[in-house]
Amino acid sequence: MKLTTIAHVMTPDPICITSTITIAEAHATMTERGFRHLPVVDDGKLVGILSTTDIGRLGASVPELMNKSVSELMTAMPQTVESTERVEVAAATMAMRKINCLPVTRNGALVGIITTYDLLDALARRLRGDE
Repeated sequence: MKLTTIAHVMTPDPICITSTITIAEAHATMTERGFRHLPVVDDGKLVGILSTTDIGRLGASVPELMNKSVSELMTAMPQTVESTERVEVAAATMAMRKINCLPVTRNGALVGIITTYDLLDALARRLRGDE
């Protein structure tokens, strides 16, 4: 069985936001693009991640929340994983930390994002023998 690296299953070059935009702007991007997670990058450096969980189910209806900046709600300095690691490393990290995504780096630079859906897809392909 071939070992699958994170680079093979991640979403490369994810859409990113800056920490200075409003939660409303970030939420609009998430809604328009169908994303549940957005890496937060300032000056080319990963500084956080914002998820729909951070905003909450009722967040979009709370003007006070939606007017805040992303920096006030994001998870700062998120756990990352290297693109060359095996998918099992991402799965174990996400399970242990009870999180649904990991920003993927290569030599410290953001190159992708891996989510629980990506891991499930990799597992399904492995079970079908597609790998």
